Amino acid sequence: MGSTFMGLETARRSLTTHQWALQATGNNVANASNPGYSRQRLSLGMTEQLSVNFGGTKAGQFGTGVRGETLARIRDLMIDQQYRDESVKNAYYATKEAAFGRMEDIVNEPSETGLAKSLDLFWASLQDLSVNPDDAGARSVVRQRAITLAETFNYMSSSLQKVQADLASEGDVVVKKVNDLMTKISQVNRQIGDAEPLGVLPNELYDERDRYMDELAQYMDFTRVPVDYTNGESRGNSQKVAEGRIDIVVSINGVDHKLVDGINGTVGSFDGLDMTDASGTDVALTHATMPNGKWKALVEMYGTDTPESGSVNGVYATMLKDLDEMAGKFASAFNTAHSNNRDAKGNAGTANFFEGTASAATIKVSDAVMNNLDLIAASQDGNIGDGSGALALANLKSATLSFDGSVQTDTSIGKYYQNVIGNMAVAADQSGRLAKSTFALMASSDQRRQAVSAVSLDEEMTMMIQYQHAYNAAARNITAVDEMLDKIINGMGVVGR
Repeated sequence: MGSTFMGLETARRSLTTHQWALQATGNNVANASNPGYSRQRLSLGMTEQLSVNFGGTKAGQFGTGVRGETLARIRDLMIDQQYRDESVKNAYYATKEAAFGRMEDIVNEPSETGLAKSLDLFWASLQDLSVNPDDAGARSVVRQRAITLAETFNYMSSSLQKVQADLASEGDVVVKKVNDLMTKISQVNRQIGDAEPLGVLPNELYDERDRYMDELAQYMDFTRVPVDYTNGESRGNSQKVAEGRIDIVVSINGVDHKLVDGINGTVGSFDGLDMTDASGTDVALTHATMPNGKWKALVEMYGTDTPESGSVNGVYATMLKDLDEMAGKFASAFNTAHSNNRDAKGNAGTANFFEGTASAATIKVSDAVMNNLDLIAASQDGNIGDGSGALALANLKSATLSFDGSVQTDTSIGKYYQNVIGNMAVAADQSGRLAKSTFALMASSDQRRQAVSAVSLDEEMTMMIQYQHAYNAAARNITAVDEMLDKIINGMGVVGR
């Protein structure tokens, strides 16, 4: 039969259990504003039942109370993975959108200060000179428009190079951050591996590791692989609900590489486009093979040379090459046509109207032309009143040149520039639209995740009231049992005294 004091023990268990349940609820309320915190709930279970014989063949089982089973965090790992998948995509497109935005600010087309406008003004000044070839003012305007055009090339090239350098610096910061996050995940892995065999669920460590993985998902795509359970067999977890240690795995060219080895505790690293996985294997990365995310977007926007093919990869590197191609072909064609004309003295025109034509960053009007307006060759017959040479120079606006940039074609410099700007605008618009789309999907995934894991103060207050009433009822039960025992102990067996 049951103990006389069994009622006290049952009520005591209820008091203790609901006290801890209230403690868990209070902790949730305290961390309601803590980002990355997952609400926790004490799951309740019945203690062992007591078999009682009622007399004869009649028997039954009485419950002996309640106990806390596990204090687990409320988390959906599938939704977490969905959120990180969308976070990777959004970081990739948002980074490209921002980089394209800076490029568009520099190019600034269409506008009154862009390269297209500078070209148009230069051609117009030559047409004006063809009408008034003996006018020193018209010659001065041609020289000034040429200076403006060269400086526009210079400005665009130097500005793009500056942003490109900023992208490289940001990429270096991202690489250091990725290496640091992988090291932190490995350290938390080790702490989790030390705690779980003792029978506890280190919920705070789980949350900390998830925060690191959420941040890592902004920079690169990876897969979270649990390793403490293999084919249903435990490798150190004392509870089935324990999450255990994990591997961080990236796929390069279809081959999986561990960056964090949860069992051995080794960590891989990145150094530029060179990767070393957790086993010490070196892997060379390219634009096509590196994991998706912010880091890949920075590399794709920055660009790299490919010496073996002589090609240029990357948006900024390609734009700089296009500018160099435009400046070189334009200056070469103009210098050739200028050398076929005659200057104000009737001499052959200089073949170096523009100098430094190897790149858009160095092109400029030659010192000779800067010092002597008479060297501008506007005549074809040597007569200062002949403007046919200037008209021939102006007609270069529609002359077909052979370009070997991002748009390999034979066309005029103006149309080539339009093609380059058009391609940039299309790519920028696509990145912007995909950034908005992936952000919406990421926000939706985060809302679902918060619905599961975030603390709802209304819900916690409801649970608090529930546990409080249960605690008060258990206390009242102890009072009732105490009164019964008092009657038995102090009020019975006193007859005849």
